Amino acid sequence: MIEISFNGALTCVGASAILIDTGIEKIVLDYGTKVREVPPKFPIPINGKPDYVFLSHAHLDHSGGLALFEAKGERVPVYALNCTKDLTELLLHDSIKVSREEGIELPFSREDVLKTLNAFENVNYKEEIKIRSGKVIFFDAGHIPGSAFIYLEVNGKKILYTGDFNTIDTRLINKCEKKLPEVDILIIESTYSDRNHPSRKSQEKELISIINETLARDANCLIAGFAVGRLQEIILVLEKYGIDYPLYLDGMAKKATTIITKYKELLKNPNELEEALRKVRYIHSIKERKRAIKQPSVILATSGMLHGGPIVWYIKKLHKNFLNSLILTGWQLEGTPGKILLETGKFVYENLSFDIKMKVKRLDFSAHVGREDLFKFVKKLSPEKIFCIHGDHTEEFASELREKGFDAIAPLANNRIFKID
Repeated sequence: MIEISFNGALTCVGASAILIDTGIEKIVLDYGTKVREVPPKFPIPINGKPDYVFLSHAHLDHSGGLALFEAKGERVPVYALNCTKDLTELLLHDSIKVSREEGIELPFSREDVLKTLNAFENVNYKEEIKIRSGKVIFFDAGHIPGSAFIYLEVNGKKILYTGDFNTIDTRLINKCEKKLPEVDILIIESTYSDRNHPSRKSQEKELISIINETLARDANCLIAGFAVGRLQEIILVLEKYGIDYPLYLDGMAKKATTIITKYKELLKNPNELEEALRKVRYIHSIKERKRAIKQPSVILATSGMLHGGPIVWYIKKLHKNFLNSLILTGWQLEGTPGKILLETGKFVYENLSFDIKMKVKRLDFSAHVGREDLFKFVKKLSPEKIFCIHGDHTEEFASELREKGFDAIAPLANNRIFKID
């Protein structure tokens, strides 16, 4: 028998954390945070010291709570790809910096983060990791560089935890692994269980069209995106369509790009990103920012949901000119400045609140699987039992799966622990 406890990402996105207790050992899959909650929210605490953490990828909603184990004096080995370790280091240190700027002290220190990073164990895709109750294998999830499906064989049960995954190729990375083992229990993300994505090609063409129209007006095109994965993909899109204008990169995406380019084996076409980056100018100072907006240009900057980072500086400088453009390249969480802007036309952040006159457009370059492919993925694996997590519509998704004949459930806060014979 095994016991599966869902300690986060229950009917929502954020603070992913799953505990699998085999009776011999405690296995944790991800341990994240709800990043935009103030103060950030962490998973339901785990009783007792885990034996292992297996980390699907670096995004803070999956990794942001890892240092809590060290803060409690618990040294827990964290298994992940080396790329994931490096990106997690970047994001955890940034989370401390951002929280302190907001006047919040996180329940762990920089020292706890460093100790956590020292506890990382490198994993390669398709490498078999022996544990006391069985084995664990990581497969490429196609979400960001280093992201992984986590497959476990424990106590005779075959479990697949998807983390976040994507079933289509992007300019940056290949889609998820297609040849997966048989699965008894599927723990699946549900982020886009309610809708499909437009085609990548249509979004690329619209992106290029807006850029060209903006530059033709002798104006600036500001592109907001996530530091890890998203802005690197946008750079490749611009390269594909022929960059012949000043292109700048600002914010944490600079360091993320440096990390990602170290791991060529994880990229779809390893040399293309390096080639494209030769045409990108990194911005390192306010003086360089001012110079960049004095001429028609394209500026890529973080954060993707407009909640801090250099993007705020550019919006303050460019928002009054209706000739300028602002493109949001990804999902906007409820309550974030990006979401508020799309709904109201106002930019609201900390003590700022003003109308935006520049053209604003949200495009969908999501790195998550869409609705149709979620159902195809489940049908192909045909597991005995499905747990739907990490989404705003997990209960509806589980209900639809049950209508199709699957044993599916969306764990809830008051119904989150399951015993599996």
